Amino acid sequence: MRKFVSVSGIVSALVIMGSTSAFAQSQTSWQDHQGMISTRIIAASSDVANAFPAVIDTPDESQTLLAWEATLAEGWKTYWRSPGEAGLPVRVFHNGAELDILYPFPERFELFGLETFGYSKQVAIPFRIPVKTGKVELKADFMVCKDICVPFEASYQLTLGEGDVGTIVTDTRVRNSLKTVPNRFGQAPDGIAITSVRYAGMPGHQNLVVEASADTPLSQADLLAELDETTQFHSPKTRLLADGRSIRFVLPVMSTQKGLNLAGKKVRLTLSDGRGNAIDRFFELPSQ
Repeated sequence: MRKFVSVSGIVSALVIMGSTSAFAQSQTSWQDHQGMISTRIIAASSDVANAFPAVIDTPDESQTLLAWEATLAEGWKTYWRSPGEAGLPVRVFHNGAELDILYPFPERFELFGLETFGYSKQVAIPFRIPVKTGKVELKADFMVCKDICVPFEASYQLTLGEGDVGTIVTDTRVRNSLKTVPNRFGQAPDGIAITSVRYAGMPGHQNLVVEASADTPLSQADLLAELDETTQFHSPKTRLLADGRSIRFVLPVMSTQKGLNLAGKKVRLTLSDGRGNAIDRFFELPSQ
């Protein structure tokens, strides 16, 4: 005996099976901000997070990996977590809480004679949220500068479904971005390492002195230093040592704290070998 199944029954079954993921999104629509910058949120599959343990540390299956993506008009810049002498950093919020976002190694810019750090043309900045399914609401604060500086706030809504929400395109974009995020955990690539951190000079007139090494030449290396919101480090003077695989950086200190003394302070150093590898480390300076 033949058994017949109605077309309506098949359609109903497909709707039920697809209802969980039918409206899942791998990306939001682009938002244009006065023609200066366009932004959106993109999602990545869990295997992307698992591929970068030195950046993300311990991948958490209860979290979703996303990225804030921006395309900037010609000449406009947006900013790294420590923007330098001008600008404001990109920040992302979920349910009112600021997220730990993974900034790619930035470019250096000069703005109105001031030194700044950030991104031009296009950037994707990854982050994780403790949500796997359902509607997600996010907010981002960011500033763009060219001849003027303009702050923006943007809101985004993304619906996550069961399973991975990334696509080939969004996975590739987030993966490429994570490749440019400095190594924060574990063994650094190509032997890149900070071997010595100290200061020289009297309080209020000090330099930060950092030495580093790698398995490859460091002629294109760069170093960024962070202390607090009142202190900036100028572009380093560099000197290659030995066979060019060791280098010394001397960074002049500028602070609104009168007579600032670096003794015992904790500094954050982000070192790039100029070949696509970078590390992000904290160091406590000698107390004397």
